[in-house]
Order: sequence, then structure tokens, then C-alpha cells
Amino acid sequence: MAEVNFERRLQALASGAFADLRPTQRHVLSEFATNHLTSSDVGIELPTGEGKTLIALLIADWALDEGMSVAYLTGTKQLAEQVEQEATGLPDLPVHRFYSGHYPGAAVDDYHQAQAVGVMNYWVYFNSRPKIEPADLVIFDDAHLAEQPLTSLFTMRIPRNPRGGTTLYQELCDLILQQAPDAYPTLKALRDGAAPPASPPELIAFNDWASIADTASDLVDESIFLAADRSARIVWQEALRSHITRCGVLIGPSALEIRPYHPPTHTVSGYSASKKRIYLSATLGRPGDLQRRLGTRPLVAIETPDELRVTSTGRRTFLINPLADEGLDTDPFDFALDQSDSAAADGPGRVAWLCASNPEADHIENRLVEAGRTVFRLQAGDDSPIDQWRVTSRAHLVTAGRFDGLDFPGETCRLVIIPSVPAASTEFERFVMAYLGDAAYMRHRVGQRVTQALGRANRSETDSALYLGLDAGFANALADSTVRASLGSDVQQVVRRALELHGKGWSAVIATAQHFWRTHRDHIEAPETPASAASRSGRARPGRKVTGAAGVDSADNEVEAINRLWLGDYRSAADYAQTAGEKLADGNEPEHSAFWRYVQAHALYLQHDNRSARAAQDAIKQAITSAPRTAWFVRLSRTADELKGSNIAPATHDSLFLEWDKWIREVGSKLPGRLARARTMLMGTHDERCEALQTLAQLCGATGDRPKGPSATDARWVWATSRKGQRRVWEVKTGSGPEAVPRDDINQLLGQLRVEQDKHPSAVVTGCLLTVLADVEQDAADAARSAITLLHEDAAEALFDQMQERFMAYHGAFGSGSAAERGEARGIVEKQLPQGEWLARLLSPSNGKLVRKASVLRIFG
Repeated sequence: MAEVNFERRLQALASGAFADLRPTQRHVLSEFATNHLTSSDVGIELPTGEGKTLIALLIADWALDEGMSVAYLTGTKQLAEQVEQEATGLPDLPVHRFYSGHYPGAAVDDYHQAQAVGVMNYWVYFNSRPKIEPADLVIFDDAHLAEQPLTSLFTMRIPRNPRGGTTLYQELCDLILQQAPDAYPTLKALRDGAAPPASPPELIAFNDWASIADTASDLVDESIFLAADRSARIVWQEALRSHITRCGVLIGPSALEIRPYHPPTHTVSGYSASKKRIYLSATLGRPGDLQRRLGTRPLVAIETPDELRVTSTGRRTFLINPLADEGLDTDPFDFALDQSDSAAADGPGRVAWLCASNPEADHIENRLVEAGRTVFRLQAGDDSPIDQWRVTSRAHLVTAGRFDGLDFPGETCRLVIIPSVPAASTEFERFVMAYLGDAAYMRHRVGQRVTQALGRANRSETDSALYLGLDAGFANALADSTVRASLGSDVQQVVRRALELHGKGWSAVIATAQHFWRTHRDHIEAPETPASAASRSGRARPGRKVTGAAGVDSADNEVEAINRLWLGDYRSAADYAQTAGEKLADGNEPEHSAFWRYVQAHALYLQHDNRSARAAQDAIKQAITSAPRTAWFVRLSRTADELKGSNIAPATHDSLFLEWDKWIREVGSKLPGRLARARTMLMGTHDERCEALQTLAQLCGATGDRPKGPSATDARWVWATSRKGQRRVWEVKTGSGPEAVPRDDINQLLGQLRVEQDKHPSAVVTGCLLTVLADVEQDAADAARSAITLLHEDAAEALFDQMQERFMAYHGAFGSGSAAERGEARGIVEKQLPQGEWLARLLSPSNGKLVRKASVLRIFG
């Protein structure tokens, strides 16, 4: 192949807009010309403002001269328009833009005949009935945004509460429960809508799903046929029905998803028929994880030395919630609204909310509407809300799973809010976060998404923006060594400053926000990086090098396994999955490794012969041999028992330990202090006791909150049992007054019970009255007999002490949170926990009698 000189190409294109290449552009194009002209998949990472589009257009120009058709793909219609506009600066490079309903014949012919570049968004190119032919060269701009359209080709998402009112979610849950009534401890609560919103999804075992897949398909067909509202119909992708047993099935609180574990993109003509792919991103991350997310072949990355990066993207300030125990329902949300008002005081005041998932975006949207704010919701494949938001002052744009490909420069937006640590956007990611705690790639995604989020409103050197992280878990997440290592170099300093401020409390955070709004229009050089402990000592240190699991690269084997499984090549799928598992085991990711041995068993099971059935059993048996007792391995043991025809062991304490794991990761070293404070508050004022009940809920594996409103209950607990979702509404009574619990207190709680039961008719709803009184009026006892737990303060204190003792034992053995450490910690503590659904028994109606300390101690032996 002849030598390619991109600087001469730029000159030959007679550009008036681009006189010369920047150092970063020159480096990337030189690397591409020297080493990657024949590479099939090439990743290019450049920070915002360094000119990725020009690089891509010059490569496209070269490809046209080589007789290759070229598709330039973007995340949104607006970004496609920007590429088209930038291409006008290269007058000798013809470009046609395609979008819904706009496919002029001559333009399509130019694209097909490699006479012009076709520019379009991902949804136009990757869909079940594309209007244009696959290109020889496909350019993925903001490459991570291809994940949604590619995954959607193979995914059916069934919402729990769709607009059309269909009961398909519940019907499928019932079908699974009939097949395996004891295998999924939270499924009944999920079906009834009584599980906590943050409950991890249930992964339905492949053997259970295979047994009911035909009936499930019939239910889906019937639901689609009967749906009165066409816009609410379930999307039943053409290929999915015949491949349904080759998919994973995940049931979460808000939706049921049927999908392959990774998208089998090798089977998509727009990808498989292409000869070359270029992936562009400001945050490319680990090439293996991009391959995993998009389902592509392995890619080689062109890296740019930091010293060549000279572009400034202005001023940005990142502030994170400095508390260890508050989320969106308390001070942080009010603080965010205050900042939106400050943004409106000297500009249009538009705010962008970058939510991790659709359920979170739904919650934020509802709260903003309740607060009287103008809200636009961005949905996948529909960019029109962005256009409306851009021209509306004091408006809020709410997104879900979109941390890249949204440009808000200048006065478009100066306030970006990240409600939660961007750890999981799909049911599959939530499953991985909950059960496969050692899967390092998920922590890399957190760093990558934070990097992407912190660039949305900083596109040029004159931009200034404030970014808020509202989740109390941000500090712990960002201090994680794997997350920190995957942050972009351009945001390391910004994140370090946020961590410094975090330790100084709300007053420092508020003062910094006020300073930003007073000075953000002034030209201020970026502040120096705050001194680390090592640098303050005066000694230069090299810093920690993250090794071990971060270097494991099993993505190619994972992707090949899923492509072969999708195509029905079960033996090859099993072999690739086994290799992925072996690599991950060697990289000290035993839970992640065991998941791919599970996929191996899935592939073997689908071969439908006795020998393969035994091989499937052996694959899982190998995964659980000498395995730590974490929630994932406990689940695998149940699957192994079912494959052997043995009785499934009853569900134990998985939900409790999953809640504790999440709590430790979010709060970390502050937990002992938080528990000590909550224990003191449990004996304090009314409000302090209500706050302490939230901590006690987490100790017991439940979700606790304090509902708002003039007649709201003081606290609420929600958790799931194998039979039903459990909800407890609490009233706290303190101080002097009557000598015995009066009927009026019972009447108040009974009214709140009726409200809660009406909202959640399928859940077990009980009232809990926490009192300092040692006696109960007879009238009150009669009224409370079948509906209320009467709990003396000494019982609540005993419950706190018992669970705190066990939690601290678990916390002490948790260590770094590896699977081995968590399994050992669980083994220590589980023997000391009450068996069965003890919390539901303890907080069941007490027959009009007070539950005292002795009753609690008897439960704990």
C-alpha cells in the first residue's frame, strides 16, 4: 500500500477552515498511516477539543480514494449535523447526511458508490430494517453511544408498569414461579412491586428458562396482539423469538429484560459486512471493555502522549456530597435546586441531569415536576427534547445512561448534576455490580463515565461549569484505586479537588459553589492540584501502580462465546466461555470467572443430550469447588442442585449480605462512626430516633427512608422475603405524657397503614409503634392487635446492638472486599444470624402486647 501523508491530504482538500494539523492530530494520523492502514478495528482516544472529527474526516477521505464506502456514525442528530457542518470546511470532501425519512436517491447512490461520506446517527445505521447498505469503513464517533442501538437489536425490555397497563411482567414472573417456586427469593416481591427500588435483579437460571421459553413466547405474542396502545407495545425483535433460550433473563424492580449477555454484533450486517472500523472517544478506556460493550472484534488503540495535549476546555468545578448518610431525599437534592436557581440568576439557567438508569431518571423527573420545574426527558433514539431544552430558560434536561455525546457549550448549560455514582445503567450491569463484585471492568466504567460526565458543559477554553455529584457514595467510589486509574488525565485534578473539599463538610462545599457563581465568568487559570499526603512531605513518589485484575483481558473470549451461543454453535460457545473463565480465574476474579463457567454450562445444556447435561453440571461444579460463600456462589450451588435433580436449598441471607456489601463500598471507613452516632440517636429526640431507624434498617438488610409530607409516617422500611414484599410504617413516640400507649397513637398509625396498603396492595404492610412507655391501654391494645407491632425502645436498642455486633464482625473481615474475604466474612457471621425470615416475624403484629428486649434476645439465641 502506498505511503499516506495526511498533512498533504489536508492541503489538497483546499480547506479554508483548517490550515494545519495540531500536534495531537499529527501524531494520531501518523500512527494510523504507519501502523494501522490494514488493521480492522482501531480505537482513537483524544480529549475534548483536540479535533477528533477532523482526524476522522481525513481518514474518510483516504478511504474514499481507496474505493471504500464510508459511514460516519454519531450518537445524536445534533452531532451528525455538527459533523456535516465541520465537513464544509473541507470543500473537496463530499458529505451527505441521512436521517429518518431523508434518503435522497442521488445522495444514497453517492454513498453506496464510495463517492461521498454518509453521516447519520447510530439508530439510522443499526436497526432491523436499515435504509442503506453497510459501509466498508464505519467510523464510530463517541463510540460508547453505539452500545444502546446495538444492544436494542437483541433485547426485549418489559416494563413493570407500562403505559398500556399490560400485566406481561407479572405473568412471566408467575410462569417462572410455577417452574421454580423456591429458587428466586425476591421474585414474588418483585412481581408484586413490593421489593425495594434498588433491589438487585434476579438472573433466571438457563435451565428454568429453557423449560418455559415456548410458553413465555406465546405470552409475549398475546400481549403484543392485545395491546390497545400501540406506543406502549413491547418491542419483539425479529431474531429474538427463535433465539430466546440463548439469552439471559434478568428481572429487576422496574423491568424484565431478555437479552444475550453481550450483544452478538458479529451477526449484524452493518458491522460484519464492513472491512474496517474506527472508534473515536475522549474516554476510550480499556479496549477490551469497549469490545465487550459493543460486541466487536478486538481493537488496537492509538494512544496520545499527554505532553501533546494542549487544548483547554475552560473552568470546571466538581462538588460531591460530603455526608456519609444522605441521598436524594434530603439536603443534596435541595442543594442541587439552590444551584439551579443560582445558575438562572446570571444566565438561561438550564440544568442537565445525567442519571445512571431509567428508573432513576423517572424519579428525578417526578421530583422536579413536583418542585414546579420545567422538565424535558431525553429518551433513546429521540433527540427532540434537547432542541426544546436548548431554547427554554430555567429548564431541566433529564437523561438516562447518557454520559457521552451530549455537548452543552457556552450559555447552553452551566450546571450538570450526576445524581448517583454511574455504576450501572442496565439490569445486566446491576446484576454484575451486586453479584460479581470482583469484575474489575465495572469499576473501570465508573471512572470512564465520571470522566465523560465532567466534560459535557466544557467544550472550549471559554466554558465554565459546575458539576454536582449528589450520591453519598461518590467519595468512596472515586477513591477506589481501579476507578481512579480509569479517570481521564484531564479530570484527575478536578476529582482530586472534589475529594479534598469532601473532607471539609457542607460549609466548604456551599462556599465553593457560591464562589463559582460569583467568579465563573472571570478568566481564572485552573487551580493547582491540591497537595497529596506524599507531596506535602516534600518527597517525590512515583505513586501506586494498579496491577492484578486490571490487566485481565477476557473480552475477546467472552464476545466470541456469546456470538457462537447466539448462532447455535454450542460446543464452540462453551469452549470460549471456559477459556474466559480460566483467564479471569488466573487474574483473581473468581466471581467473574464463575459467571463465564455458568455461561459455559448454559451452552452445554442447550445441546440437549445426556452427555452435555452432565458436562453442564461439571462446569458449574468446577466453578463452585472451594469457592467462597458469596451470594453469587450460593446461587450457583442452587443451580447445580437443580441440574442434578436434588432439592434446592432454601434461600438464606443473600439479600442481607448484598445490602451490607453495598453499604460498605459506599460509606467505607466512616461506617463505624456512623453506627456509633446512630446508636446514640436511637435514645435521643424524636427526629434523631427517626434518623436512627434508617440506619437500623440497613443493619437488618432493609431499605429505610423518611417519607415527606404533613401526614407522612415517621419512617418506612422495605425488604423482600421469599413469599412477599414486606413494608413497615413507623411512628415514633417520645417524651412524657400518658402512662400507657393511648388509642389515639394507634388510630394515627392505622390511618397511615391504610394509605400504605392502598399503594401496595400485594405487600405485607404492618405498622410499628416505637414507644418509651411500658404499658398499653386496653382499648389501644385491642385496636393494634392484628395490624401493629408495639415495640418498646429497649427492644429497638437490643436489635440495634445485636445486628451491629454481627455487622462489625463482617466489616472487620471484609478487608479489600475480594470474593475470598467476603466469603470468609459471611461464613463467620452467618452462623450467628437468626434463621428464616426472622425480621418479618419480629416485626409482625404483636397481639396488642409490647415487644421488649428479652424477645429480641431470644431470636438471637
